Amino acid sequence: MQTHDLTPLQLEAVTVGETSYLFGPAGTGKTTALHGRLLHLLREGEPAYTILALVAEPEHRAAFFDAIHQSGLGPYAELNVTDYARLAQSMVALFWPLVARDAGFERPYMPPTSLSYDQAQVVMWRIVTPMLAQGAFANLRLRPQQIVSQLLDTLNRAALNALSLDEAIDRQSRTWVGEPERRFHLDDAATAARAFRRRCLADSLLDLSLTVEVFDTQLVRHPEFHRYFRERYRHLIVDNLEEQTPAGQNFVAGLMGETQTTAVAVDAGGGYKRFLAADPHGAEGLSERFTRVLQFTDSFVSPPEMSLLANQVDNYLLHTRLPVEGAASRILNVVGGRYRREMITNLGPLLHELVYDRGIVPRDIAIIVPYMDGALRYTLTNMLR
Repeated sequence: MQTHDLTPLQLEAVTVGETSYLFGPAGTGKTTALHGRLLHLLREGEPAYTILALVAEPEHRAAFFDAIHQSGLGPYAELNVTDYARLAQSMVALFWPLVARDAGFERPYMPPTSLSYDQAQVVMWRIVTPMLAQGAFANLRLRPQQIVSQLLDTLNRAALNALSLDEAIDRQSRTWVGEPERRFHLDDAATAARAFRRRCLADSLLDLSLTVEVFDTQLVRHPEFHRYFRERYRHLIVDNLEEQTPAGQNFVAGLMGETQTTAVAVDAGGGYKRFLAADPHGAEGLSERFTRVLQFTDSFVSPPEMSLLANQVDNYLLHTRLPVEGAASRILNVVGGRYRREMITNLGPLLHELVYDRGIVPRDIAIIVPYMDGALRYTLTNMLR
Protein backbone atom coordinates (compact mmCIF):
# COMPACT_ATOMS: atom_id res chain seq x y z
CA MET A 1 0.00 0.00 0.00
CA GLN A 2 1.37 3.38 -1.06
CA THR A 3 0.18 6.81 0.05
CA HIS A 4 -0.79 7.74 -3.51
CA ASP A 5 -3.35 4.91 -3.42
CA LEU A 6 -5.28 6.63 -0.62
CA THR A 7 -7.85 9.40 -0.69
CA PRO A 8 -7.18 12.69 1.15
CA LEU A 9 -9.53 11.60 3.94
CA GLN A 10 -7.73 8.28 4.31
CA LEU A 11 -4.38 10.07 4.38
CA GLU A 12 -5.66 12.27 7.18
CA ALA A 13 -6.75 9.18 9.11
CA VAL A 14 -3.33 7.59 8.54
CA THR A 15 -1.33 10.49 9.96
CA VAL A 16 -3.64 11.97 12.60
CA GLY A 17 -2.36 11.78 16.17
CA GLU A 18 -4.08 11.49 19.54
CA THR A 19 -7.49 9.80 19.20
CA SER A 20 -9.42 9.41 15.93
CA TYR A 21 -12.87 7.94 15.22
CA LEU A 22 -13.44 6.76 11.65
CA PHE A 23 -17.18 6.57 10.96
CA GLY A 24 -19.14 5.66 7.86
CA PRO A 25 -20.92 2.90 5.95
CA ALA A 26 -19.15 -0.38 5.24
CA GLY A 27 -16.95 -0.25 2.15
CA THR A 28 -15.93 3.40 2.44
CA GLY A 29 -12.24 2.73 3.14
CA LYS A 30 -12.03 2.87 6.93
CA THR A 31 -10.27 -0.48 7.38
CA THR A 32 -7.86 0.40 4.58
CA ALA A 33 -7.09 3.61 6.45
CA LEU A 34 -6.36 1.61 9.60
CA HIS A 35 -4.00 -0.62 7.62
CA GLY A 36 -2.33 2.53 6.36
CA ARG A 37 -2.14 3.84 9.91
CA LEU A 38 -0.33 0.69 11.01
CA LEU A 39 2.14 0.91 8.11
CA HIS A 40 2.71 4.61 8.81
CA LEU A 41 3.66 3.87 12.41
CA LEU A 42 6.07 1.12 11.38
CA ARG A 43 7.67 3.26 8.67
CA GLU A 44 8.16 6.03 11.22
CA GLY A 45 10.21 3.62 13.32
CA GLU A 46 7.61 2.66 15.90
CA PRO A 47 8.44 -0.81 17.29
CA ALA A 48 5.76 -3.36 16.42
CA TYR A 49 5.91 -4.44 20.07
CA THR A 50 4.19 -1.19 21.09
CA ILE A 51 1.17 -1.55 18.77
CA LEU A 52 -2.06 -3.39 19.59
CA ALA A 53 -4.60 -3.98 16.82
CA LEU A 54 -7.98 -5.25 18.01
CA VAL A 55 -10.28 -6.92 15.48
CA ALA A 56 -13.84 -8.20 15.84
CA GLU A 57 -13.19 -11.76 14.62
CA PRO A 58 -10.06 -13.96 14.56
CA GLU A 59 -10.26 -14.30 10.76
CA HIS A 60 -9.90 -10.52 10.41
CA ARG A 61 -6.31 -10.71 11.67
CA ALA A 62 -5.00 -11.91 8.32
CA ALA A 63 -5.87 -8.65 6.55
CA PHE A 64 -3.54 -6.65 8.80
CA PHE A 65 -0.65 -9.06 8.30
CA ASP A 66 -1.32 -9.15 4.55
CA ALA A 67 -1.05 -5.36 4.44
CA ILE A 68 2.38 -5.58 6.10
CA HIS A 69 3.62 -8.38 3.85
CA GLN A 70 2.51 -6.57 0.69
CA SER A 71 4.19 -3.36 1.83
CA GLY A 72 7.65 -4.92 1.79
CA LEU A 73 8.40 -3.74 5.31
CA GLY A 74 9.39 -7.22 6.40
CA PRO A 75 8.12 -9.57 9.11
CA TYR A 76 6.93 -8.20 12.44
CA ALA A 77 6.63 -11.15 14.78
CA GLU A 78 6.01 -8.94 17.82
CA LEU A 79 2.97 -7.19 16.34
CA ASN A 80 -0.12 -8.10 18.36
CA VAL A 81 -3.25 -8.34 16.19
CA THR A 82 -5.93 -10.10 18.21
CA ASP A 83 -9.62 -10.31 19.05
CA TYR A 84 -11.15 -9.46 22.41
CA ALA A 85 -11.71 -13.03 23.63
CA ARG A 86 -8.13 -14.05 22.87
CA LEU A 87 -6.79 -10.87 24.47
CA ALA A 88 -8.86 -11.47 27.60
CA GLN A 89 -7.63 -15.05 27.85
CA SER A 90 -3.95 -14.13 27.52
CA MET A 91 -4.15 -11.18 29.93
CA VAL A 92 -6.04 -13.07 32.64
CA ALA A 93 -3.47 -15.87 32.45
CA LEU A 94 -0.62 -13.35 32.63
CA PHE A 95 -2.07 -11.44 35.60
CA TRP A 96 -3.62 -14.44 37.34
CA PRO A 97 -1.96 -13.84 40.76
CA LEU A 98 -3.26 -10.27 40.68
CA VAL A 99 -6.95 -11.09 40.19
CA ALA A 100 -7.64 -14.71 41.15
CA ARG A 101 -8.41 -14.15 44.82
CA ASP A 102 -10.64 -11.11 44.30
CA ALA A 103 -12.45 -12.92 41.48
CA GLY A 104 -13.55 -15.60 43.94
CA PHE A 105 -11.34 -18.55 43.01
CA GLU A 106 -10.99 -20.91 45.95
CA ARG A 107 -7.34 -21.76 45.24
CA PRO A 108 -5.78 -18.63 43.73
CA TYR A 109 -2.33 -20.22 44.01
CA MET A 110 -3.39 -22.89 41.51
CA PRO A 111 -2.65 -21.89 37.88
CA PRO A 112 -5.75 -21.58 35.70
CA THR A 113 -6.85 -24.00 33.01
CA SER A 114 -8.52 -22.38 30.02
CA LEU A 115 -11.43 -24.40 28.69
CA SER A 116 -12.25 -24.64 25.02
CA TYR A 117 -15.94 -24.65 24.16
CA ASP A 118 -15.89 -28.44 23.83
CA GLN A 119 -14.20 -28.82 27.22
CA ALA A 120 -16.72 -26.46 28.81
CA GLN A 121 -19.49 -28.63 27.38
CA VAL A 122 -18.00 -31.67 29.11
CA VAL A 123 -17.96 -29.86 32.47
CA MET A 124 -21.52 -28.60 32.00
CA TRP A 125 -22.64 -32.06 30.87
CA ARG A 126 -21.44 -33.56 34.17
CA ILE A 127 -23.60 -31.01 35.98
CA VAL A 128 -26.71 -31.35 33.82
CA THR A 129 -26.78 -35.18 33.62
CA PRO A 130 -27.61 -35.82 37.31
CA MET A 131 -30.10 -32.94 37.22
CA LEU A 132 -31.91 -34.60 34.31
CA ALA A 133 -32.04 -37.86 36.25
CA GLN A 134 -33.72 -36.01 39.11
CA GLY A 135 -36.40 -34.53 36.82
CA ALA A 136 -34.91 -31.14 35.96
CA PHE A 137 -35.87 -29.59 32.61
CA ALA A 138 -38.89 -31.92 32.46
CA ASN A 139 -41.06 -31.62 29.34
CA LEU A 140 -38.51 -29.32 27.70
CA ARG A 141 -38.38 -30.16 24.00
CA LEU A 142 -34.61 -30.04 23.72
CA ARG A 143 -32.03 -32.78 23.57
CA PRO A 144 -29.61 -32.84 26.53
CA GLN A 145 -26.79 -31.64 24.27
CA GLN A 146 -28.90 -28.65 23.24
CA ILE A 147 -29.57 -27.81 26.88
CA VAL A 148 -25.83 -27.86 27.60
CA SER A 149 -25.06 -25.62 24.62
CA GLN A 150 -27.86 -23.20 25.49
CA LEU A 151 -26.64 -22.88 29.07
CA LEU A 152 -23.09 -22.10 27.96
CA ASP A 153 -24.29 -19.62 25.34
CA THR A 154 -26.36 -17.83 27.97
CA LEU A 155 -23.35 -17.59 30.28
CA ASN A 156 -21.12 -16.31 27.49
CA ARG A 157 -23.58 -13.68 26.28
CA ALA A 158 -24.15 -12.45 29.81
CA ALA A 159 -20.43 -11.90 30.36
CA LEU A 160 -19.94 -10.27 26.96
CA ASN A 161 -22.82 -7.92 27.82
CA ALA A 162 -20.96 -6.97 31.01
CA LEU A 163 -23.48 -8.75 33.24
CA SER A 164 -22.55 -10.88 36.22
CA LEU A 165 -24.12 -14.29 36.56
CA ASP A 166 -26.56 -13.08 39.22
CA GLU A 167 -27.49 -10.03 37.14
CA ALA A 168 -28.16 -12.21 34.11
CA ILE A 169 -30.35 -14.62 36.11
CA ASP A 170 -32.27 -11.72 37.65
CA ARG A 171 -32.84 -10.13 34.24
CA GLN A 172 -34.12 -13.40 32.79
CA SER A 173 -36.47 -13.78 35.73
CA ARG A 174 -37.85 -10.25 35.41
CA THR A 175 -38.36 -10.51 31.65
CA TRP A 176 -39.89 -14.01 31.55
CA VAL A 177 -42.79 -14.10 29.07
CA GLY A 178 -43.31 -17.84 28.87
CA GLU A 179 -46.08 -19.90 30.37
CA PRO A 180 -46.15 -19.55 34.18
CA GLU A 181 -46.22 -23.32 34.69
CA ARG A 182 -42.92 -23.59 32.78
CA ARG A 183 -41.13 -21.07 34.96
CA PHE A 184 -39.31 -23.93 36.66
CA HIS A 185 -37.24 -24.40 33.48
CA LEU A 186 -35.71 -21.00 34.17
CA ASP A 187 -35.01 -22.00 37.76
CA ASP A 188 -33.36 -25.23 36.58
CA ALA A 189 -31.17 -23.25 34.19
CA ALA A 190 -30.12 -20.91 36.99
CA THR A 191 -29.27 -23.87 39.22
CA ALA A 192 -27.13 -25.46 36.50
CA ALA A 193 -25.36 -22.18 35.67
CA ARG A 194 -24.50 -21.52 39.31
CA ALA A 195 -23.24 -25.09 39.79
CA PHE A 196 -21.06 -24.74 36.69
CA ARG A 197 -19.62 -21.47 37.97
CA ARG A 198 -18.91 -22.97 41.41
CA ARG A 199 -17.04 -25.84 39.76
CA CYS A 200 -14.92 -23.41 37.76
CA LEU A 201 -14.10 -21.30 40.83
CA ALA A 202 -13.21 -24.40 42.84
CA ASP A 203 -10.85 -25.89 40.25
CA SER A 204 -9.43 -22.71 38.62
CA LEU A 205 -11.19 -23.39 35.33
CA LEU A 206 -11.64 -20.52 32.89
CA ASP A 207 -14.41 -20.89 30.35
CA LEU A 208 -15.15 -17.96 28.04
CA SER A 209 -17.76 -16.42 30.34
CA LEU A 210 -15.57 -16.44 33.43
CA THR A 211 -12.52 -15.26 31.48
CA VAL A 212 -14.43 -12.26 30.14
CA GLU A 213 -15.99 -11.47 33.51
CA VAL A 214 -12.63 -11.53 35.30
CA PHE A 215 -11.00 -9.44 32.58
CA ASP A 216 -13.85 -6.92 32.40
CA THR A 217 -14.62 -6.49 36.10
CA GLN A 218 -11.22 -7.11 37.69
CA LEU A 219 -8.27 -6.67 35.39
CA VAL A 220 -9.32 -3.78 33.13
CA ARG A 221 -10.11 -1.75 36.25
CA HIS A 222 -6.90 -2.63 38.11
CA PRO A 223 -4.28 0.16 38.43
CA GLU A 224 -1.42 -2.30 37.90
CA PHE A 225 -2.91 -3.46 34.61
CA HIS A 226 -3.24 0.15 33.47
CA ARG A 227 0.42 0.70 34.33
CA TYR A 228 1.40 -2.42 32.38
CA PHE A 229 -0.71 -1.41 29.40
CA ARG A 230 0.72 2.11 29.42
CA GLU A 231 4.29 0.79 29.34
CA ARG A 232 3.54 -2.02 26.87
CA TYR A 233 1.41 -0.30 24.21
CA ARG A 234 1.80 3.18 22.77
CA HIS A 235 -0.72 2.83 19.93
CA LEU A 236 -4.16 1.20 19.84
CA ILE A 237 -5.97 0.37 16.57
CA VAL A 238 -9.52 -1.03 16.67
CA ASP A 239 -11.46 -2.19 13.62
CA ASN A 240 -15.23 -2.70 13.56
CA LEU A 241 -15.87 -1.35 17.04
CA GLU A 242 -19.61 -1.76 16.38
CA GLU A 243 -19.10 -5.53 16.35
CA GLN A 244 -17.51 -5.47 19.78
CA THR A 245 -19.60 -6.44 22.78
CA PRO A 246 -20.17 -4.08 25.73
CA ALA A 247 -17.28 -5.81 27.51
CA GLY A 248 -15.00 -5.24 24.52
CA GLN A 249 -16.04 -1.60 24.32
CA ASN A 250 -15.39 -1.22 28.05
CA PHE A 251 -11.82 -2.29 27.36
CA VAL A 252 -11.36 0.26 24.57
CA ALA A 253 -12.95 3.08 26.58
CA GLY A 254 -10.98 2.22 29.70
CA LEU A 255 -7.54 1.83 28.12
CA MET A 256 -7.50 4.31 25.23
CA GLY A 257 -6.38 6.99 27.66
CA GLU A 258 -3.21 5.04 28.41
CA THR A 259 -1.88 5.07 24.82
CA GLN A 260 -0.37 7.93 22.86
CA THR A 261 -2.76 7.38 19.95
CA THR A 262 -5.97 5.45 19.41
CA ALA A 263 -7.70 4.95 16.05
CA VAL A 264 -11.01 3.11 15.75
CA ALA A 265 -13.28 2.36 12.78
CA VAL A 266 -17.05 2.06 13.13
CA ASP A 267 -19.54 1.02 10.46
CA ALA A 268 -22.57 3.29 10.33
CA GLY A 269 -25.70 1.19 10.48
CA GLY A 270 -23.66 -1.80 11.55
CA GLY A 271 -24.72 -4.28 14.15
CA TYR A 272 -25.86 -7.38 12.30
CA LYS A 273 -24.15 -9.25 15.13
CA ARG A 274 -26.38 -7.66 17.75
CA PHE A 275 -27.93 -11.06 18.38
CA LEU A 276 -24.42 -12.24 19.28
CA ALA A 277 -24.05 -9.48 21.93
CA ALA A 278 -22.54 -6.79 19.68
CA ASP A 279 -23.38 -3.21 20.70
CA PRO A 280 -23.49 -0.82 17.71
CA HIS A 281 -25.21 1.93 19.68
CA GLY A 282 -22.53 1.77 22.35
CA ALA A 283 -19.86 2.08 19.66
CA GLU A 284 -21.50 5.20 18.22
CA GLY A 285 -21.85 6.68 21.70
CA LEU A 286 -18.09 6.44 22.25
CA SER A 287 -17.44 9.01 19.49
CA GLU A 288 -17.62 11.83 22.05
CA ARG A 289 -14.43 10.53 23.69
CA PHE A 290 -12.32 11.12 20.56
CA THR A 291 -10.54 14.32 19.58
CA ARG A 292 -11.11 13.78 15.85
CA VAL A 293 -14.19 12.30 14.16
CA LEU A 294 -13.66 11.56 10.46
CA GLN A 295 -16.78 10.95 8.34
CA PHE A 296 -16.36 8.43 5.50
CA THR A 297 -19.17 8.59 2.91
CA ASP A 298 -17.92 7.51 -0.53
CA SER A 299 -18.21 3.77 -1.16
CA PHE A 300 -15.48 1.85 -2.98
CA VAL A 301 -17.47 -1.36 -3.31
CA SER A 302 -21.17 -0.60 -3.66
CA PRO A 303 -22.85 0.73 -6.83
CA PRO A 304 -25.45 3.47 -6.26
CA GLU A 305 -28.36 1.09 -6.82
CA MET A 306 -27.20 -1.12 -3.94
CA SER A 307 -27.10 1.90 -1.64
CA LEU A 308 -30.68 2.62 -2.68
CA LEU A 309 -31.57 -0.99 -1.90
CA ALA A 310 -30.08 -0.54 1.57
CA ASN A 311 -32.24 2.58 1.91
CA GLN A 312 -35.29 0.50 1.04
CA VAL A 313 -34.50 -1.94 3.84
CA ASP A 314 -33.95 0.97 6.24
CA ASN A 315 -37.28 2.51 5.30
CA TYR A 316 -39.08 -0.76 5.98
CA LEU A 317 -37.37 -1.63 9.25
CA LEU A 318 -36.66 1.80 10.71
CA HIS A 319 -39.56 3.76 9.19
CA THR A 320 -37.21 6.26 7.56
CA ARG A 321 -37.83 8.12 4.30
CA LEU A 322 -34.58 7.63 2.40
CA PRO A 323 -34.52 7.75 -1.43
CA VAL A 324 -35.14 4.38 -3.09
CA GLU A 325 -35.79 5.11 -6.77
CA GLY A 326 -33.93 2.52 -8.85
CA ALA A 327 -33.46 0.02 -6.00
CA ALA A 328 -35.83 -2.51 -7.54
CA SER A 329 -33.52 -2.98 -10.53
CA ARG A 330 -31.00 -4.73 -8.28
CA ILE A 331 -33.45 -7.23 -6.78
CA LEU A 332 -33.20 -10.41 -8.85
CA ASN A 333 -35.81 -12.29 -6.85
CA VAL A 334 -37.38 -12.65 -3.42
CA VAL A 335 -37.22 -16.13 -1.90
CA GLY A 336 -39.71 -17.05 0.78
CA GLY A 337 -40.83 -20.02 2.80
CA ARG A 338 -42.75 -20.74 5.95
CA TYR A 339 -39.62 -21.96 7.70
CA ARG A 340 -35.95 -21.23 7.15
CA ARG A 341 -35.25 -24.71 5.81
CA GLU A 342 -37.95 -24.25 3.18
CA MET A 343 -36.48 -20.89 2.22
CA ILE A 344 -33.05 -22.47 1.70
CA THR A 345 -34.57 -25.29 -0.34
CA ASN A 346 -36.28 -22.76 -2.61
CA LEU A 347 -33.06 -20.78 -3.01
CA GLY A 348 -31.04 -23.56 -4.68
CA PRO A 349 -33.03 -23.85 -7.94
CA LEU A 350 -33.20 -20.06 -8.24
CA LEU A 351 -29.42 -19.70 -8.01
CA HIS A 352 -29.00 -22.46 -10.59
CA GLU A 353 -31.30 -20.56 -12.95
CA LEU A 354 -29.49 -17.24 -12.43
CA VAL A 355 -26.04 -18.69 -13.06
CA TYR A 356 -26.63 -21.34 -15.74
CA ASP A 357 -29.73 -20.10 -17.56
CA ARG A 358 -29.33 -16.34 -17.30
CA GLY A 359 -25.53 -16.22 -17.33
CA ILE A 360 -25.08 -14.10 -14.21
CA VAL A 361 -21.58 -14.42 -12.74
CA PRO A 362 -21.74 -15.86 -9.17
CA ARG A 363 -19.55 -13.10 -7.74
CA ASP A 364 -22.19 -10.58 -8.85
CA ILE A 365 -24.89 -12.21 -6.73
CA ALA A 366 -25.46 -11.23 -3.09
CA ILE A 367 -27.75 -13.32 -0.90
CA ILE A 368 -29.38 -11.08 1.70
CA VAL A 369 -30.93 -12.79 4.71
CA PRO A 370 -32.62 -11.36 7.82
CA TYR A 371 -30.01 -12.85 10.13
CA MET A 372 -26.80 -14.69 9.26
CA ASP A 373 -25.72 -17.06 12.01
CA GLY A 374 -23.21 -19.89 11.86
CA ALA A 375 -25.87 -22.54 11.27
CA LEU A 376 -27.35 -20.71 8.29
CA ARG A 377 -23.92 -20.05 6.81
CA TYR A 378 -23.05 -23.75 7.13
CA THR A 379 -26.34 -24.86 5.55
CA LEU A 380 -26.02 -22.42 2.66
CA THR A 381 -22.42 -23.47 2.03
CA ASN A 382 -23.39 -27.14 1.82
CA MET A 383 -26.36 -26.35 -0.40
CA LEU A 384 -24.19 -24.41 -2.85
CA ARG A 385 -21.59 -27.16 -3.28
